[in-house]
Amino acid sequence: MKKQATTWLGMLLFLTIFGACSTTKEVEDDVQDELADFRSWVSTTTADVANRTEEDWEQARQDFRMRTQELDQKQNEFSEDIKQDYQELKQEFIDTDEMYTRSHQEAKKAEWEHNLLGRWADLASINETNVQEAYVAFMENVRAKHQSWTDQEWEMAEMVMNTLNEHKKEINGDIPTDTEVKIKALQLEFHTLETAADVTD
Repeated sequence: MKKQATTWLGMLLFLTIFGACSTTKEVEDDVQDELADFRSWVSTTTADVANRTEEDWEQARQDFRMRTQELDQKQNEFSEDIKQDYQELKQEFIDTDEMYTRSHQEAKKAEWEHNLLGRWADLASINETNVQEAYVAFMENVRAKHQSWTDQEWEMAEMVMNTLNEHKKEINGDIPTDTEVKIKALQLEFHTLETAADVTD
């Protein structure tokens, strides 16, 4: 009888261990499948990023947040190798996102410089004798277009103003005092319009 009980206990222990191993294997397989799916998504999503529209890339960002939120909650099931692979895949998307943001911002800034500065968008052509004309052209365009601007568009306009201000500091020749005064008045007008837009919002 004692021998029979020992046999049953042995079988029960075997089945328990076998079941646990099977469950662990299933979990590992599921994790591998999910990581493979995430790897495929990252590869496809980052493959042609240069041709992505802003709306399309924003959707990719949302998908990334959703996917990583789900996978982050399962990291306690990951082996060390899988954790490393997962972090590398996340970083690959993050790096691509930063690259997209920089390139898109630069292209957008160039477009806004052209729209607000006109021929003075070529900053190299601005010197101490014509810098006031560049500010005048900028403010003429701001006055004509600012009524319908969103906060983001005001940020782009401010970026153009800051670029113009930085270039002005780099001008080697002496800018006449009366020109400096007129430029300061134009700068003040811009910030007044910007502040008024913030109050309206």
